[in-house]
Amino acid sequence: MSLIPWPRALTREPGTFRLAAATPIVCTGTNDAGCAAAADRLRAWIAKSRGLTLSQAASGPAIVFRRTVAPAGEGYRLTVTPSNITIEAARDAGFLYGAATLFQLATQQAGATGEIDIPAVTIDDAPRFAWRGLMLDSVRHFQPPAAVKTLLDAMAWHKLNVLHWHLADDQGWRIEIKRYPRLTQVGAYRFNSREGRYGGYYTQAEIRDIVAYAKARNITVVPEIEMPGHALAAIAAYPRLGSVKRVSKGPSGDWGVFPYLYNVNDTTFAFLENVLSEVMALFPSPYIHIGGDEAPKDQWDASPEVQKRMRALGISDTKALQGYFTDRIGKFLLAHGRRPIGWDEIIEGHPSPDAAVMSWRTVESASEAANLGHDVVLSPAPTYYLDYCQAQRLGEPTCRGPEIPLREVYAFDPAPKGALEKHLIGVQANAWTEHMPTPQAMFRAVFPRAAALAETGWSTEHDWNRFVGALPAQFDRYAAFDLPYAPVVFAVDVGAEPSPAGARITLTNQAKFGALRYTLDGSEPGPNSPLYTAPFETAMPVTLEAATFSDGQRIGPVTSKRLDASSILRRSSWTMNQCTNDLPLAQRSRDGKVSMVNVMHPCWIYRHADLGALKGLDVSVAPLPFNFQLMHDITKIPLDPKAARSGQLEIRRDDCAGPVLAIVKLPKTRGYRTIRTTWASQAGVHDICLNFARRKVDPVWAIDWVQPLRKE
Repeated sequence: MSLIPWPRALTREPGTFRLAAATPIVCTGTNDAGCAAAADRLRAWIAKSRGLTLSQAASGPAIVFRRTVAPAGEGYRLTVTPSNITIEAARDAGFLYGAATLFQLATQQAGATGEIDIPAVTIDDAPRFAWRGLMLDSVRHFQPPAAVKTLLDAMAWHKLNVLHWHLADDQGWRIEIKRYPRLTQVGAYRFNSREGRYGGYYTQAEIRDIVAYAKARNITVVPEIEMPGHALAAIAAYPRLGSVKRVSKGPSGDWGVFPYLYNVNDTTFAFLENVLSEVMALFPSPYIHIGGDEAPKDQWDASPEVQKRMRALGISDTKALQGYFTDRIGKFLLAHGRRPIGWDEIIEGHPSPDAAVMSWRTVESASEAANLGHDVVLSPAPTYYLDYCQAQRLGEPTCRGPEIPLREVYAFDPAPKGALEKHLIGVQANAWTEHMPTPQAMFRAVFPRAAALAETGWSTEHDWNRFVGALPAQFDRYAAFDLPYAPVVFAVDVGAEPSPAGARITLTNQAKFGALRYTLDGSEPGPNSPLYTAPFETAMPVTLEAATFSDGQRIGPVTSKRLDASSILRRSSWTMNQCTNDLPLAQRSRDGKVSMVNVMHPCWIYRHADLGALKGLDVSVAPLPFNFQLMHDITKIPLDPKAARSGQLEIRRDDCAGPVLAIVKLPKTRGYRTIRTTWASQAGVHDICLNFARRKVDPVWAIDWVQPLRKE
């Protein structure tokens, strides 16, 4: 049965209920607005997915919403019998979530429309955690209000109930503050050679509309205004807020960690309190997120004004100064009936126990916060950071490496113990959008990983095989709502190695689910195509196509691979190993190709090359802009003052300190260009290291593909 998240208790009963256009939806209460809203939502979901417009009449077998004392909170009871369907709940949220489960019961078969028999069941359900959140970063890339609403719609039937909205950072200020118009006049737009002029912001009217839209779907919107770091956009708009005299004229298009911190003058705190007053007027959330992460103290350490202020306050070091900063802002929020929440670095300054902590670095930091009396939301990186790649395969979009597959997201279980068991209020995944330039890219990064998050946040029973078996119907729901998603969990990965017959083929998918079927004549595989059961050999040349099937239906994309004596040796930046794992990123070149490159150390290993059969390599290379702020980590980037001025590609045998096979000066080019390297005769099977040596960090050279050249 395809239900995501899985309910707390489900009992199958005999019989079915026939859902048809004549089926009415009935609210037993008089003028029950919450019931009417849930009924309208269910009616819209069924119409969109099954093409059925349910009746407004009140006769015949019906769907009945009944207000009861229990289940309490967000819980509900859903009863399906052959004669009627009943959803019972105490609160509007329970009605909504009961409707969401019924919607899923009505959409069990991919592609099915029209009337349907819904199996008789009794479901008693309630959430595991109170906070089931998604964070949307609208700073790095801006989403129009319609896209935010699309996300809220999908969150509702995933039973996610918190949208953490990241609205201010170094790359932009996205919320209208009427008292300080330069925050959006200056801070909302950035300019650079890579993007041109880029930006946007939400007016207060748009924010009120989005907050009301979320509330109608039982979603609380928690705004985040970063402080004391990640503050460049605000400081560029009002330089008096900063800790140094000279600042950028606008936000930056670089990603990473910047040195700019608010100063600690009373006038700056007055500015922040005025901003937060307008924020609180727009967002009724009990929590206001104040950031607090990645605040390097270099500018505070170097500022005579800040040091003088510290002495006046009796504060001995800048780490304690951030604690003072957080505590002062926290007290302001508490005085206005709101609770501060911040990233887990805030506990280093010992804030009030009333401050909640969003733990992103380690589960240990969450336990530390709980031991200090703080409520905690677990949001661990990299597992719940949705900017990480979903697969390590050619054709994936820009993302952060290494891959975090869906199975790893699903496998995370907080399993709180000790003080954390008392203080853990929920879980959250974060859509940081540095590598998601469009709403479509954002949705693809979020779904279906949000389904795995939803099950962790809601369900007490976890079963990967059941969950992955529910995904085909879930993907069909996404398609019915025109919601972009990533189907890579069912994409077939083709492994091919030379063999005496030609090629030895292995087929796998991430899910370890379904039937893998293939063809060798270039035709699209169908339910009767050969079934893959074990590695096999085939002659070349051949065009292999493969896909995953379940119950006779294709549930994943078709993978196509042309194999011949040359292509079987080709490797891409995705399939070769990175020499080190400092900061691997899938980056897009000027000509649109996406390559996986460690921007701190662009270097790859081609495994197990038969050098005795090769005379050299063709390598497709391109320069990419180094648009990253790394603070002190910039010193960890290896530079070579002896390298060619334009940089050079060094190809070595065995490893990156091994014998030189070739050194090639890099060409002047804006996009990818193929360079050819040859070497003296070699023997044996060896690894090959391909390393870019450079005098300076910008540009970063990337490889698209490597093609070994056979001896004639």
